[in-house]
Amino acid sequence: MKRTAAFAATACLLCLAAATAATAPASADYSGNPLAGDNGFGVLVQDDAVLGSTETEGSVAIGGNLTYGPGYNVALHTPGTFTAPGDDHPTALLVGGRIDHAASSPQGVLQVLNDGYVKVGDPTGSSVLDEDSNGAEVNTHIVAAGSGYDSTPRVQQTVHQPVESVTDTTGLPDLDALFADFRDRSDAIDTCETNVVLRDASGTPLPDQTGFPAGTSAHITLTEGETNVLRLTGEQLNNLSEITFDNQPNADTPFVVDVDTTGTDGTYVWHIPNLAGVSGDQAPYMLWNFPDATDITIADGDSLEGTIYAPRAHLTDLDPSNIEGSIVVRELTAGPLNADGSSVNAGEIHEFPFATDIDCDGTEPSPSPSPTGSTESPTPTPSPTDSTESPTPTPSPTDSTESPTPTPSPTGSTEGPTPTPSPTDSTESPTPTPTDTAPGPHPTHSHPTTHPGHGGGHHHRPPGGWLADTGTSSTLYAVAGAFALATAGIFLMGRRRRPQH
Repeated sequence: MKRTAAFAATACLLCLAAATAATAPASADYSGNPLAGDNGFGVLVQDDAVLGSTETEGSVAIGGNLTYGPGYNVALHTPGTFTAPGDDHPTALLVGGRIDHAASSPQGVLQVLNDGYVKVGDPTGSSVLDEDSNGAEVNTHIVAAGSGYDSTPRVQQTVHQPVESVTDTTGLPDLDALFADFRDRSDAIDTCETNVVLRDASGTPLPDQTGFPAGTSAHITLTEGETNVLRLTGEQLNNLSEITFDNQPNADTPFVVDVDTTGTDGTYVWHIPNLAGVSGDQAPYMLWNFPDATDITIADGDSLEGTIYAPRAHLTDLDPSNIEGSIVVRELTAGPLNADGSSVNAGEIHEFPFATDIDCDGTEPSPSPSPTGSTESPTPTPSPTDSTESPTPTPSPTDSTESPTPTPSPTGSTEGPTPTPSPTDSTESPTPTPTDTAPGPHPTHSHPTTHPGHGGGHHHRPPGGWLADTGTSSTLYAVAGAFALATAGIFLMGRRRRPQH
Protein backbone atom coordinates (compact mmCIF):
# COMPACT_ATOMS: atom_id res chain seq x y z
CA MET A 1 0.00 0.00 0.00
CA LYS A 2 2.84 2.38 0.80
CA ARG A 3 4.39 1.82 -2.62
CA THR A 4 1.01 2.47 -4.31
CA ALA A 5 0.51 5.65 -2.28
CA ALA A 6 3.98 6.84 -3.19
CA PHE A 7 3.32 6.22 -6.89
CA ALA A 8 0.05 8.16 -6.63
CA ALA A 9 1.73 11.05 -4.82
CA THR A 10 4.47 11.13 -7.44
CA ALA A 11 1.93 11.15 -10.26
CA CYS A 12 -0.01 14.00 -8.65
CA LEU A 13 3.14 16.03 -8.11
CA LEU A 14 4.28 15.49 -11.66
CA CYS A 15 0.86 16.37 -13.09
CA LEU A 16 0.69 19.54 -10.99
CA ALA A 17 4.20 20.53 -11.97
CA ALA A 18 3.51 19.87 -15.66
CA ALA A 19 0.38 22.02 -15.50
CA THR A 20 2.32 24.78 -13.77
CA ALA A 21 5.07 24.59 -16.39
CA ALA A 22 2.49 24.87 -19.17
CA THR A 23 1.05 28.09 -17.76
CA ALA A 24 4.19 29.70 -16.31
CA PRO A 25 5.52 32.70 -18.28
CA ALA A 26 8.58 32.00 -20.39
CA SER A 27 11.86 33.71 -19.74
CA ALA A 28 11.53 37.17 -21.21
CA ASP A 29 14.45 37.56 -23.61
CA TYR A 30 14.69 39.81 -26.65
CA SER A 31 17.24 39.83 -29.42
CA GLY A 32 16.98 41.59 -32.76
CA ASN A 33 16.32 44.90 -34.49
CA PRO A 34 12.91 46.17 -33.33
CA LEU A 35 12.36 47.81 -36.74
CA ALA A 36 12.98 44.63 -38.72
CA GLY A 37 10.53 44.46 -41.61
CA ASP A 38 10.14 48.25 -41.93
CA ASN A 39 11.17 48.09 -45.62
CA GLY A 40 13.36 51.15 -45.15
CA PHE A 41 10.54 53.58 -44.28
CA GLY A 42 11.69 56.24 -41.84
CA VAL A 43 8.19 57.03 -40.57
CA LEU A 44 5.69 54.21 -40.04
CA VAL A 45 2.09 54.92 -39.04
CA GLN A 46 -0.50 52.19 -38.72
CA ASP A 47 -3.58 54.43 -39.03
CA ASP A 48 -4.09 58.09 -40.04
CA ALA A 49 -1.48 60.82 -40.29
CA VAL A 50 -1.42 64.61 -40.46
CA LEU A 51 1.75 65.97 -42.04
CA GLY A 52 1.37 69.63 -41.11
CA SER A 53 4.96 70.86 -41.05
CA THR A 54 7.71 70.75 -41.94
CA GLU A 55 9.51 67.76 -43.50
CA THR A 56 10.89 64.28 -43.26
CA GLU A 57 14.21 63.41 -44.83
CA GLY A 58 13.19 59.82 -45.59
CA SER A 59 10.21 57.84 -46.80
CA VAL A 60 6.80 57.63 -45.11
CA ALA A 61 4.35 54.72 -44.83
CA ILE A 62 0.79 55.43 -43.61
CA GLY A 63 -1.78 52.69 -43.20
CA GLY A 64 -4.81 54.98 -43.04
CA ASN A 65 -5.68 58.41 -44.49
CA LEU A 66 -3.34 61.35 -45.12
CA THR A 67 -4.05 65.01 -44.35
CA TYR A 68 -1.40 67.65 -45.08
CA GLY A 69 -0.53 71.24 -44.27
CA PRO A 70 0.45 74.31 -46.29
CA GLY A 71 3.93 73.03 -47.04
CA TYR A 72 5.45 69.65 -46.27
CA ASN A 73 8.35 67.80 -47.87
CA VAL A 74 8.75 64.03 -47.99
CA ALA A 75 11.99 62.25 -48.93
CA LEU A 76 14.15 65.35 -48.71
CA HIS A 77 17.33 63.24 -48.65
CA THR A 78 16.24 59.79 -49.80
CA PRO A 79 13.15 58.17 -51.35
CA GLY A 80 13.83 55.05 -49.31
CA THR A 81 14.72 51.52 -50.31
CA PHE A 82 11.34 49.89 -51.02
CA THR A 83 10.40 49.53 -54.67
CA ALA A 84 7.03 47.96 -55.48
CA PRO A 85 6.85 45.20 -58.10
CA GLY A 86 6.91 46.65 -61.62
CA ASP A 87 7.90 50.18 -60.53
CA ASP A 88 10.99 52.04 -61.69
CA HIS A 89 11.46 54.11 -58.52
CA PRO A 90 11.23 53.55 -54.77
CA THR A 91 7.98 54.29 -52.96
CA ALA A 92 8.67 57.48 -51.00
CA LEU A 93 5.08 57.97 -49.80
CA LEU A 94 2.68 55.10 -49.14
CA VAL A 95 -0.91 55.89 -48.18
CA GLY A 96 -2.94 52.77 -47.46
CA GLY A 97 -6.21 54.71 -47.26
CA ARG A 98 -7.06 57.89 -49.16
CA ILE A 99 -5.58 61.38 -49.42
CA ASP A 100 -8.05 63.70 -47.66
CA HIS A 101 -7.69 66.88 -49.68
CA ALA A 102 -10.83 68.41 -48.16
CA ALA A 103 -9.41 68.26 -44.61
CA SER A 104 -5.99 69.49 -45.74
CA SER A 105 -4.81 73.08 -45.85
CA PRO A 106 -6.53 74.93 -48.74
CA GLN A 107 -3.14 76.22 -49.85
CA GLY A 108 -1.42 72.93 -49.10
CA VAL A 109 1.35 71.50 -51.25
CA LEU A 110 2.96 68.27 -50.16
CA GLN A 111 6.10 67.62 -52.21
CA VAL A 112 7.52 64.12 -52.72
CA LEU A 113 11.16 64.66 -53.64
CA ASN A 114 14.10 62.68 -55.04
CA ASP A 115 12.00 61.12 -57.82
CA GLY A 116 10.08 59.08 -55.27
CA TYR A 117 6.85 57.34 -56.23
CA VAL A 118 3.51 57.61 -54.38
CA LYS A 119 1.11 54.76 -53.64
CA VAL A 120 -2.54 55.38 -52.76
CA GLY A 121 -4.70 52.49 -51.63
CA ASP A 122 -8.02 54.31 -51.99
CA PRO A 123 -8.11 56.93 -54.78
CA THR A 124 -11.58 58.15 -53.75
CA GLY A 125 -11.63 61.96 -53.79
CA SER A 126 -8.44 62.26 -55.86
CA SER A 127 -7.49 62.81 -59.47
CA VAL A 128 -4.07 61.54 -60.55
CA LEU A 129 -2.67 63.69 -63.37
CA ASP A 130 0.45 62.82 -65.38
CA GLU A 131 -0.25 64.80 -68.59
CA ASP A 132 -0.67 68.48 -69.30
CA SER A 133 -3.46 69.99 -71.38
CA ASN A 134 -1.58 69.07 -74.56
CA GLY A 135 -1.24 65.41 -73.60
CA ALA A 136 2.46 65.64 -72.86
CA GLU A 137 3.92 63.66 -69.97
CA VAL A 138 4.63 65.77 -66.90
CA ASN A 139 5.59 65.13 -63.32
CA THR A 140 2.65 63.51 -61.57
CA HIS A 141 0.30 65.56 -59.37
CA ILE A 142 -2.46 64.17 -57.15
CA VAL A 143 -5.21 66.76 -56.67
CA ALA A 144 -8.77 66.91 -55.37
CA ALA A 145 -11.13 65.08 -57.70
CA GLY A 146 -11.96 67.20 -60.75
CA SER A 147 -9.38 69.89 -59.96
CA GLY A 148 -6.69 71.19 -62.29
CA TYR A 149 -3.06 70.13 -62.47
CA ASP A 150 -1.64 73.01 -60.39
CA SER A 151 -4.62 73.45 -58.09
CA THR A 152 -4.26 73.41 -54.35
CA PRO A 153 -4.29 71.44 -52.21
CA ARG A 154 -2.17 68.91 -54.07
CA VAL A 155 0.51 66.25 -53.70
CA GLN A 156 3.20 66.86 -56.30
CA GLN A 157 6.08 64.69 -57.41
CA THR A 158 9.40 65.40 -59.07
CA VAL A 159 9.07 62.49 -61.50
CA HIS A 160 6.53 61.19 -63.99
CA GLN A 161 4.74 58.23 -62.41
CA PRO A 162 2.09 56.50 -64.53
CA VAL A 163 -1.44 56.85 -63.13
CA GLU A 164 -1.93 53.09 -62.91
CA SER A 165 1.23 52.77 -60.82
CA VAL A 166 -0.06 55.27 -58.23
CA THR A 167 -3.14 53.16 -57.49
CA ASP A 168 -1.50 49.74 -57.90
CA THR A 169 -1.05 48.32 -54.41
CA THR A 170 0.40 44.98 -55.47
CA GLY A 171 3.18 43.80 -53.17
CA LEU A 172 2.93 46.64 -50.67
CA PRO A 173 3.83 45.99 -47.03
CA ASP A 174 1.08 44.79 -44.68
CA LEU A 175 1.28 47.49 -42.02
CA ASP A 176 -1.33 45.87 -39.75
CA ALA A 177 0.70 42.67 -39.55
CA LEU A 178 3.92 44.65 -39.12
CA PHE A 179 2.45 46.66 -36.24
CA ALA A 180 1.32 43.49 -34.51
CA ASP A 181 4.98 42.49 -34.55
CA PHE A 182 6.03 45.95 -33.37
CA ARG A 183 3.71 45.73 -30.36
CA ASP A 184 5.03 42.29 -29.44
CA ARG A 185 8.60 43.54 -29.71
CA SER A 186 7.84 46.64 -27.66
CA ASP A 187 6.40 44.45 -24.91
CA ALA A 188 9.40 42.13 -25.04
CA ILE A 189 11.89 44.99 -24.86
CA ASP A 190 9.94 46.32 -21.87
CA THR A 191 10.91 43.17 -19.94
CA CYS A 192 14.63 43.68 -20.52
CA GLU A 193 16.50 43.94 -17.26
CA THR A 194 17.46 47.47 -16.21
CA ASN A 195 21.23 47.91 -16.12
CA VAL A 196 21.72 51.69 -16.41
CA VAL A 197 22.03 53.89 -13.32
CA LEU A 198 21.40 57.62 -13.40
CA ARG A 199 24.02 59.51 -11.36
CA ASP A 200 24.65 63.09 -10.43
CA ALA A 201 27.79 64.98 -11.44
CA SER A 202 29.70 63.54 -8.48
CA GLY A 203 28.83 59.96 -9.44
CA THR A 204 26.22 59.39 -6.72
CA PRO A 205 23.20 57.39 -7.95
CA LEU A 206 19.95 59.32 -8.14
CA PRO A 207 17.14 57.96 -5.97
CA ASP A 208 15.01 55.54 -7.92
CA GLN A 209 12.33 54.75 -5.36
CA THR A 210 11.31 58.22 -4.15
CA GLY A 211 12.09 59.92 -7.46
CA PHE A 212 14.00 63.11 -8.08
CA PRO A 213 12.86 66.71 -8.39
CA ALA A 214 12.15 68.65 -11.55
CA GLY A 215 15.22 70.19 -13.14
CA THR A 216 17.51 67.30 -12.23
CA SER A 217 20.66 66.80 -14.32
CA ALA A 218 21.82 63.22 -14.71
CA HIS A 219 24.90 61.45 -16.04
CA ILE A 220 24.94 58.07 -17.78
CA THR A 221 27.92 55.78 -18.23
CA LEU A 222 27.14 52.95 -20.66
CA THR A 223 28.58 49.45 -20.35
CA GLU A 224 30.55 48.77 -23.51
CA GLY A 225 29.61 45.78 -25.64
CA GLU A 226 26.07 45.22 -24.35
CA THR A 227 22.56 46.63 -24.60
CA ASN A 228 22.08 49.34 -21.97
CA VAL A 229 18.53 49.68 -20.62
CA LEU A 230 17.17 52.54 -18.51
CA ARG A 231 13.68 52.39 -17.01
CA LEU A 232 11.81 55.57 -16.09
CA THR A 233 8.27 56.63 -15.40
CA GLY A 234 6.97 59.45 -17.53
CA GLU A 235 7.18 61.76 -14.51
CA GLN A 236 10.80 60.85 -13.87
CA LEU A 237 11.70 61.47 -17.51
CA ASN A 238 10.08 64.91 -17.42
CA ASN A 239 11.95 65.74 -14.20
CA LEU A 240 15.24 65.41 -16.07
CA SER A 241 16.31 68.70 -17.56
CA GLU A 242 19.51 67.23 -18.97
CA ILE A 243 21.02 63.80 -19.56
CA THR A 244 24.77 63.77 -20.13
CA PHE A 245 26.32 60.72 -21.78
CA ASP A 246 29.81 60.16 -20.37
CA ASN A 247 30.38 57.71 -23.22
CA GLN A 248 28.39 57.29 -26.40
CA PRO A 249 26.07 54.61 -27.76
CA ASN A 250 27.28 52.66 -30.79
CA ALA A 251 26.36 49.53 -32.73
CA ASP A 252 27.81 47.30 -30.02
CA THR A 253 26.53 49.44 -27.16
CA PRO A 254 22.92 50.47 -27.92
CA PHE A 255 20.89 52.51 -25.44
CA VAL A 256 17.21 51.82 -24.71
CA VAL A 257 14.84 53.85 -22.52
CA ASP A 258 11.66 52.04 -21.40
CA VAL A 259 9.11 54.71 -20.44
CA ASP A 260 6.25 53.67 -18.16
CA THR A 261 3.14 55.83 -18.68
CA THR A 262 0.67 53.64 -16.79
CA GLY A 263 0.63 56.20 -13.96
CA THR A 264 -1.18 58.60 -16.32
CA ASP A 265 -3.29 55.92 -18.03
CA GLY A 266 -1.10 55.89 -21.12
CA THR A 267 -1.41 59.64 -21.78
CA TYR A 268 1.88 61.49 -21.71
CA VAL A 269 2.98 65.08 -22.31
CA TRP A 270 6.70 64.91 -23.06
CA HIS A 271 9.14 67.70 -22.29
CA ILE A 272 12.28 66.41 -23.96
CA PRO A 273 15.46 66.96 -21.91
CA ASN A 274 18.70 68.29 -23.28
CA LEU A 275 20.76 65.31 -24.45
CA ALA A 276 24.43 66.18 -23.99
CA GLY A 277 27.24 64.13 -25.46
CA VAL A 278 25.20 62.58 -28.30
CA SER A 279 24.17 63.72 -31.78
CA GLY A 280 22.81 62.33 -35.02
CA ASP A 281 25.83 60.04 -35.24
CA GLN A 282 24.58 58.17 -32.16
CA ALA A 283 20.85 58.38 -33.00
CA PRO A 284 20.79 55.01 -34.89
CA TYR A 285 21.72 53.28 -31.62
CA MET A 286 19.14 54.92 -29.32
CA LEU A 287 15.54 53.76 -28.81
CA TRP A 288 12.73 55.36 -26.75
CA ASN A 289 10.26 52.56 -26.07
CA PHE A 290 6.70 53.41 -24.98
CA PRO A 291 5.03 50.00 -24.67
CA ASP A 292 1.86 51.12 -22.86
CA ALA A 293 1.39 54.71 -24.10
CA THR A 294 -1.73 55.46 -26.13
CA ASP A 295 -1.40 59.25 -26.47
CA ILE A 296 1.93 61.14 -26.51
CA THR A 297 2.33 64.88 -27.05
CA ILE A 298 5.80 66.32 -27.58
CA ALA A 299 5.27 69.73 -26.02
CA ASP A 300 8.75 71.24 -26.07
CA GLY A 301 12.40 70.60 -25.40
CA ASP A 302 15.60 69.74 -27.15
CA SER A 303 16.01 67.79 -30.37
CA LEU A 304 15.44 64.09 -29.75
CA GLU A 305 18.21 61.67 -30.65
CA GLY A 306 16.92 58.21 -31.43
CA THR A 307 13.83 56.33 -32.58
CA ILE A 308 10.39 56.87 -31.04
CA TYR A 309 8.94 53.38 -30.68
CA ALA A 310 5.31 53.70 -29.55
CA PRO A 311 3.25 51.30 -31.67
CA ARG A 312 0.06 51.80 -29.60
CA ALA A 313 0.18 55.59 -29.40
CA HIS A 314 -1.10 58.63 -31.23
CA LEU A 315 1.91 60.95 -31.37
CA THR A 316 1.29 64.70 -31.63
CA ASP A 317 4.36 66.84 -32.24
CA LEU A 318 4.12 70.50 -31.21
CA ASP A 319 7.85 71.06 -30.83
CA PRO A 320 9.87 72.91 -33.50
CA SER A 321 12.96 70.94 -32.45
CA ASN A 322 13.91 67.99 -34.62
CA ILE A 323 13.52 64.25 -34.23
CA GLU A 324 16.65 62.45 -35.34
CA GLY A 325 15.55 58.88 -35.86
CA SER A 326 12.67 56.74 -37.05
CA ILE A 327 9.08 57.06 -35.83
CA VAL A 328 6.85 54.04 -35.18
CA VAL A 329 3.37 55.06 -33.98
CA ARG A 330 -0.26 54.06 -34.36
CA GLU A 331 -1.29 57.55 -35.43
CA LEU A 332 0.70 60.72 -36.16
CA THR A 333 0.01 64.44 -36.08
CA ALA A 334 3.22 66.21 -37.08
CA GLY A 335 2.00 69.79 -36.55
CA PRO A 336 -1.78 70.19 -36.14
CA LEU A 337 -3.62 72.36 -38.67
CA ASN A 338 -5.14 75.63 -37.56
CA ALA A 339 -8.52 76.92 -38.67
CA ASP A 340 -6.91 79.27 -41.18
CA GLY A 341 -5.03 76.43 -42.86
CA SER A 342 -1.71 77.18 -41.22
CA SER A 343 0.10 74.59 -39.17
CA VAL A 344 1.98 74.34 -35.91
CA ASN A 345 5.71 74.03 -36.56
CA ALA A 346 6.66 70.46 -35.68
CA GLY A 347 10.25 70.64 -36.83
CA GLU A 348 11.96 68.07 -39.02
CA ILE A 349 12.27 64.29 -38.94
CA HIS A 350 15.84 63.45 -39.82
CA GLU A 351 16.83 60.17 -41.43
CA PHE A 352 18.68 58.22 -38.74
CA PRO A 353 16.99 54.79 -38.76
CA PHE A 354 17.65 52.41 -35.89
CA ALA A 355 20.59 50.36 -37.14
CA THR A 356 21.57 47.69 -34.63
CA ASP A 357 20.23 44.77 -32.62
CA ILE A 358 18.95 44.94 -29.08
CA ASP A 359 20.18 41.90 -27.20
CA CYS A 360 19.02 41.62 -23.61
CA ASP A 361 17.85 39.04 -21.14
CA GLY A 362 14.56 39.55 -19.46
CA THR A 363 13.89 38.84 -15.83
CA GLU A 364 15.53 35.47 -15.45
CA PRO A 365 13.64 32.75 -13.56
CA SER A 366 15.22 31.77 -10.23
CA PRO A 367 14.76 28.45 -8.44
CA SER A 368 12.32 28.59 -5.54
CA PRO A 369 12.28 26.24 -2.54
CA SER A 370 10.14 23.22 -3.21
CA PRO A 371 7.30 22.66 -0.74
CA THR A 372 8.44 19.06 -0.51
CA GLY A 373 11.94 20.01 0.61
CA SER A 374 13.77 18.83 -2.48
CA THR A 375 17.53 18.49 -2.49
CA GLU A 376 19.99 19.55 -5.18
CA SER A 377 21.17 16.07 -5.97
CA PRO A 378 21.85 15.84 -9.72
CA THR A 379 20.48 12.30 -10.02
CA PRO A 380 16.84 11.46 -9.36
CA THR A 381 17.60 7.99 -7.97
CA PRO A 382 19.02 8.15 -4.42
CA SER A 383 21.96 5.97 -3.47
CA PRO A 384 22.02 3.95 -0.23
CA THR A 385 24.09 6.73 1.38
CA ASP A 386 21.72 9.55 0.36
CA SER A 387 20.32 11.63 3.18
CA THR A 388 16.58 11.27 3.59
CA GLU A 389 16.12 13.92 6.25
CA SER A 390 13.55 15.73 4.10
CA PRO A 391 9.98 14.48 4.50
CA THR A 392 8.64 12.03 1.94
CA PRO A 393 5.50 12.79 -0.08
CA THR A 394 3.39 10.26 1.89
CA PRO A 395 4.31 10.60 5.56
CA SER A 396 3.46 7.82 7.98
CA PRO A 397 4.88 6.81 11.34
CA THR A 398 7.11 4.25 9.70
CA ASP A 399 8.16 6.40 6.74
CA SER A 400 10.54 8.65 8.63
CA THR A 401 14.16 7.82 8.10
CA GLU A 402 15.63 10.37 10.45
CA SER A 403 16.12 7.79 13.18
CA PRO A 404 19.37 5.81 13.02
CA THR A 405 17.45 2.55 13.54
CA PRO A 406 14.35 2.15 11.35
CA THR A 407 13.12 -0.99 13.22
CA PRO A 408 13.42 -2.00 16.87
CA SER A 409 15.10 -5.28 15.96
CA PRO A 410 18.43 -5.75 17.79
CA THR A 411 20.00 -6.63 14.49
CA GLY A 412 18.37 -3.81 12.52
CA SER A 413 21.29 -1.38 12.62
CA THR A 414 24.81 -1.81 11.41
CA GLU A 415 27.14 1.15 11.34
CA GLY A 416 29.79 -0.47 9.23
CA PRO A 417 31.39 1.50 6.39
CA THR A 418 30.34 -0.85 3.59
CA PRO A 419 27.65 0.63 1.32
CA THR A 420 26.37 -2.77 0.10
CA PRO A 421 22.79 -3.29 1.35
CA SER A 422 22.12 -6.25 3.58
CA PRO A 423 19.08 -7.32 5.59
CA THR A 424 20.63 -5.57 8.61
CA ASP A 425 21.67 -2.33 6.80
CA SER A 426 20.50 0.97 8.19
CA THR A 427 19.02 3.43 5.72
CA GLU A 428 20.99 6.22 7.35
CA SER A 429 24.23 6.37 9.28
CA PRO A 430 23.88 7.80 12.80
CA THR A 431 26.04 10.84 11.98
CA PRO A 432 25.47 12.28 8.47
CA THR A 433 28.58 13.49 6.71
CA PRO A 434 28.66 16.90 5.02
CA THR A 435 27.96 15.22 1.70
CA ASP A 436 24.89 13.39 2.98
CA THR A 437 22.67 16.46 3.10
CA ALA A 438 22.35 18.87 0.18
CA PRO A 439 21.09 22.35 1.11
CA GLY A 440 17.88 23.46 -0.55
CA PRO A 441 17.92 26.47 -2.88
CA HIS A 442 17.86 29.91 -1.33
CA PRO A 443 14.38 31.43 -1.26
CA THR A 444 13.59 34.13 -3.77
CA HIS A 445 11.56 37.29 -3.25
CA SER A 446 8.06 37.38 -4.63
CA HIS A 447 7.03 40.14 -7.02
CA PRO A 448 4.38 40.95 -9.63
CA THR A 449 4.73 39.67 -13.18
CA THR A 450 2.01 41.59 -14.99
CA HIS A 451 0.78 45.12 -14.78
CA PRO A 452 -2.96 45.30 -14.13
CA GLY A 453 -5.13 47.06 -16.61
CA HIS A 454 -2.91 46.53 -19.63
CA GLY A 455 -4.31 44.32 -22.34
CA GLY A 456 -2.50 41.61 -24.24
CA GLY A 457 -0.60 40.23 -21.27
CA HIS A 458 1.86 43.04 -21.31
CA HIS A 459 4.45 42.75 -18.56
CA HIS A 460 5.55 45.90 -16.83
CA ARG A 461 7.96 46.56 -14.00
CA PRO A 462 8.19 49.50 -11.63
CA PRO A 463 11.12 51.94 -11.87
CA GLY A 464 14.38 50.31 -10.97
CA GLY A 465 13.26 47.00 -12.41
CA TRP A 466 11.86 43.86 -10.83
CA LEU A 467 13.67 41.06 -9.18
CA ALA A 468 13.91 37.83 -11.12
CA ASP A 469 10.59 36.28 -12.10
CA THR A 470 9.90 32.71 -11.00
CA GLY A 471 9.24 30.95 -14.26
CA THR A 472 9.68 27.67 -16.10
CA SER A 473 13.17 26.96 -14.78
CA SER A 474 12.05 27.07 -11.14
CA THR A 475 9.11 24.80 -11.99
CA LEU A 476 11.53 22.26 -13.44
CA TYR A 477 13.60 22.42 -10.23
CA ALA A 478 10.43 21.71 -8.26
CA VAL A 479 9.48 18.81 -10.54
CA ALA A 480 12.95 17.28 -10.33
CA GLY A 481 13.00 17.64 -6.55
CA ALA A 482 9.53 16.17 -6.11
CA PHE A 483 10.39 13.28 -8.39
CA ALA A 484 13.63 12.61 -6.49
CA LEU A 485 11.89 12.58 -3.11
CA ALA A 486 9.04 10.42 -4.31
CA THR A 487 11.47 7.93 -5.81
CA ALA A 488 13.49 7.95 -2.59
CA GLY A 489 10.34 7.18 -0.64
CA ILE A 490 9.51 4.29 -2.95
CA PHE A 491 13.04 2.90 -2.66
CA LEU A 492 13.15 3.15 1.14
CA MET A 493 9.65 1.79 1.70
CA GLY A 494 10.56 -1.12 -0.50
CA ARG A 495 13.59 -1.79 1.71
CA ARG A 496 11.47 -1.76 4.87
CA ARG A 497 9.19 -4.45 3.51
CA ARG A 498 12.06 -6.89 3.28
CA PRO A 499 11.87 -9.60 5.96
CA GLN A 500 14.25 -9.14 8.88
CA HIS A 501 16.55 -12.06 9.67
